[in-house]
Amino acid sequence: MAVMVVDPFEKFWLEYDNWYDEHPNIYRSELWAVELASRGVPRPWVEIGVGSGRFAAPLGVDVGLDPSERLLELASRRGVKVVKGFAESTPFPDGSFGGVFVIITICFLDEPLKALREARRILKPEGRLVVGFIPRDSPWGTFYSRLKERGHKFYSHARFYSLSELTGMLELSGFETELLVSTLRNPPGSPEVLEPPVLGLAPGASFLVVRARAAR
Repeated sequence: MAVMVVDPFEKFWLEYDNWYDEHPNIYRSELWAVELASRGVPRPWVEIGVGSGRFAAPLGVDVGLDPSERLLELASRRGVKVVKGFAESTPFPDGSFGGVFVIITICFLDEPLKALREARRILKPEGRLVVGFIPRDSPWGTFYSRLKERGHKFYSHARFYSLSELTGMLELSGFETELLVSTLRNPPGSPEVLEPPVLGLAPGASFLVVRARAAR
């Protein structure tokens, strides 16, 4: 069964987690955008691909799922209730959560459609899915794609999507988009500053958050 990428995060877990301390303004800009998109989303919340809990902990996410034991240990230390598992086949009953968060993780899934359908399954009828991702055709998406081509330890395993590709997958999974938030308008190589999120699609934005609900 194809599953979430695990090995590089198990091996380079500390380097992965340290990135957030080394780039605090990029991290805080992304977190701010996710927080804006999460407003009004009913509880409880789960983050699929919780990693080390860098988003789940400050957002107050109730449960974090990830296949990496190393990263789950860090998330647990940050106060997140953790569960080991895969996005494509979660251990949760139908309709368990009011909010399902998938932050960055979508680019590391071998079967994103299967994972999104699984997210649909575990959502309550009134629930919301929140997906944060780096568009392939954005400045940072282009930068990371080049790192992928060079065999980067993390991004060599990634697959980046355009906004239209992501919304297409959401539709195929039974969702409809209701909100879009943008940030990271400063390109790679420019000063890393804290950027307030913008509602809608901002030109040049390299981090987008899509909030979706079950299609009517």
